[in-house]
Amino acid sequence: MAVLSDEDIRQELGKNILIFPFKEDNLKGSSYNLTASKLAWSLLTQQSIYDTSNEKILIKPGDTALIETNEIIWISKSIAGTYHSRVTQVSQGTGHIGTTLDPNYIGPSLIAVHNHSSKNVELTPTIDSFVTLVFQYVNAESSREQHGNSAGRIEILSRVGIQLSQEERNLLDQPYMSNRDLLRKKLESCEEYKHIQEVSQKKAEEIEKKRQQELQQKVDEIAIKVGEKAAQKVAEGQKKVSEYLKRLYILFSVLIIFLLLFYGLLSSNQVNLSRLFWYEPVTAIVDKAIPTLAGALVALFLNDLQRRIKNVEQTVDIPQRNETESTKTK
Repeated sequence: MAVLSDEDIRQELGKNILIFPFKEDNLKGSSYNLTASKLAWSLLTQQSIYDTSNEKILIKPGDTALIETNEIIWISKSIAGTYHSRVTQVSQGTGHIGTTLDPNYIGPSLIAVHNHSSKNVELTPTIDSFVTLVFQYVNAESSREQHGNSAGRIEILSRVGIQLSQEERNLLDQPYMSNRDLLRKKLESCEEYKHIQEVSQKKAEEIEKKRQQELQQKVDEIAIKVGEKAAQKVAEGQKKVSEYLKRLYILFSVLIIFLLLFYGLLSSNQVNLSRLFWYEPVTAIVDKAIPTLAGALVALFLNDLQRRIKNVEQTVDIPQRNETESTKTK
């Protein structure tokens, strides 16, 4: 079983935990403080110990008070709880509190408080916290559809001889105290619960925004890596093209030089060679081949120059485009 922190309780509030009335000041690091209601009785006298004159509960020395909490609680079958003493109360001489909250319980909690001191102990209903409730997740959901205890544990009051007045019965018999849906509506009408919901929604939006930013950052990093690999492949391809063109330059240059030398040789020996049958056709072929190869060499050079200029422009344009896209993203 894992104890719920304040953040866990906030997340479960309205879902697997219902508390009404809810006060955020009573929510502690891993617990929720419960306050007393006006419904309190003496185990010795079996009478109400709520003093209407000063609106306080009075626990006399040596007496045990049975006090209904002001908060109405419901928990789902996946959560249980334990009740614990508060140091501020025990330090006044009251006894330790230790009992359990079963899964799927709904209603106020009946808490027994014994005064061990020689002085009266006073509690102001709806204001003074006198017991702490710790919530825990259960390993497996409870199989019980009903918690088995009545809301406010009226059967215990009857067993110890406390007879409830009609007003007290009416206070313990309000519909929302035994109906989960009505209790949820009560909680949803609570301003402090609405504030928690707004804060939780804001946090959820911030978390989602951060997640989207992290996701975008990862996408950008992947894009950069892919771009670098692509650029590397392009650079390798350009290098191969450059080597290929270099060979073509050499080949064309060698052919042109050879043809020029051969043409010069034919011209210088025209008198002797003109009588041979192959002289005129060979001279004509060489005469046409030289300008053709020269033109091809010039065209090759111009295409290579154009390609190099385009590569330079792309190299300059990529950082500017990335900077623009980064600015738009921000």
